[in-house]
Amino acid sequence: MAVGKYLAFAAFIIFAGTGIAIGYTGGSLLVGYVAYLSPWLPGWLWILVAAILTGGVAVTAISTAGAIATLAPNFRAFKICLSLLLLLVSLELSITTLVHHRHLMLYEALQLYMGRAMNATTVGYGSNISDTQLWDEIQEEMNCCGVADYKDWFTTSFGNGTDVPDSCCLLVMDDCGKDVASKVDPSDDIITEGCLPVISGAISKDYYTLGKGVWVPVCTMHIALLVLLVAASMFMQEGHMARNLYIFSVSAVKLNSEDGKYCLLNDKLGEA
Repeated sequence: MAVGKYLAFAAFIIFAGTGIAIGYTGGSLLVGYVAYLSPWLPGWLWILVAAILTGGVAVTAISTAGAIATLAPNFRAFKICLSLLLLLVSLELSITTLVHHRHLMLYEALQLYMGRAMNATTVGYGSNISDTQLWDEIQEEMNCCGVADYKDWFTTSFGNGTDVPDSCCLLVMDDCGKDVASKVDPSDDIITEGCLPVISGAISKDYYTLGKGVWVPVCTMHIALLVLLVAASMFMQEGHMARNLYIFSVSAVKLNSEDGKYCLLNDKLGEA
């Protein structure tokens, strides 16, 4: 039983660490894209990131409780924590498999939604403060200009057929984006690549980086840790049953040395 107990405790502690890794993945997506680009992102992406964060917190909390139950020892609480982890990992693997098989469809849906949302906000550039600040901030930080490319600004009321925002310039200064359409090579003065391909490319890169570097190793560890916990629970259950049997046999029945018969320990205590 002792070996199973220590194995289970170690497995739960490692499980808690993987929960932190899951939370880190969700936090990276939240800070890097979802919160930053919230006006341009669909609601289902918020739900996905929230599910990742919730899953990370749940895995850490349940694993910590399982480690405490193992040391207590409280075999019933141990089994509850193990069952909850089995449920969470099953959901995790199911969602991971679904996203992997549908990632191209999800990527295309994300691009389509973002393209429409970005085009809608270009209309308010120069007149709407929030749209103006959003575009200026993203164009400067992401080194991009327009939706598909810099020419998208020409069709807006701000661009007036020739201009782009100053935030598109390689060297940002007042009126540096004026009369770009008349220049032979605009790339000498402004960034010509659109924000949609830049942001989509960054999301795609991070998807593969986080997937291979964090998510796949975590899922693999979860499967191995669950196998270890199930094996440890079998050892602990055998020890638990043997211990209960011993306690029952010792506490319930006692040999009466005078007449050679068995009597209940409670009766003997009552007589005393």
